[in-house]
Amino acid sequence: MMRSYHLYLEGIMTSKIKVSDKLKEEMRKMILEKMRPGDKLPTESELCTLFDASRTSVREALQALRSSGILEKRGGGTYVTDTFDEGLISPLVAMLQLNLAEVDDLLEIRRILESETAGLAAQRATEKDIRELENIVWLVQKPDITLEEFIDLDVKFHMAVANASGNAGLQILIKNITSALEKVYPRFCTLEIAENSAIPLQREIVHAISHHDSETAKQKMAQHLLESAATIKK
Repeated sequence: MMRSYHLYLEGIMTSKIKVSDKLKEEMRKMILEKMRPGDKLPTESELCTLFDASRTSVREALQALRSSGILEKRGGGTYVTDTFDEGLISPLVAMLQLNLAEVDDLLEIRRILESETAGLAAQRATEKDIRELENIVWLVQKPDITLEEFIDLDVKFHMAVANASGNAGLQILIKNITSALEKVYPRFCTLEIAENSAIPLQREIVHAISHHDSETAKQKMAQHLLESAATIKK
């Protein structure tokens, strides 16, 4: 009887930990995708409604994110820390302002990181991740798409692959590298390049991820980023 009671308590604690961890990841993903340094988070009540979670679980998740340096308590609210992105993105932007050699270095870092990330995404992507990637590829093929729309969707594509990898560190690094490079895209990218190279390869990357083909996903992402780099070097 006593053993059964202990197992019951253990089951409760395990469920609680899983709920809290899952909520923390969902909140972190929301911050990465939709918020900027200095932004104020919704109230606890709003977060409870948004994530369909208890106030206790929300508070535990917020505390974990504060402990990891993503959030901070200020006045009457909780905010994304000013250093969350800026600590990484400022040096990257500075690189781009120097010369093409520094851009080359950043593109090489990106290719190494994102090809491995695509491989992880192929192993770990959920049905929801795959639907999001397929939707982005569908939108990017609109016949009347503008260059600005393509660049925005391209950024979302790379972030969706990073999110599908399930690795928080890679998500943060790729977000910052992509955000830094986004500032120079209009100088080098054209719709002709997008239609002839980027979009077909993005389709192949999504196909590989949806079929959980890790090696092909890595190869196609590396090819995609090599061709993008070649465009910038012209």
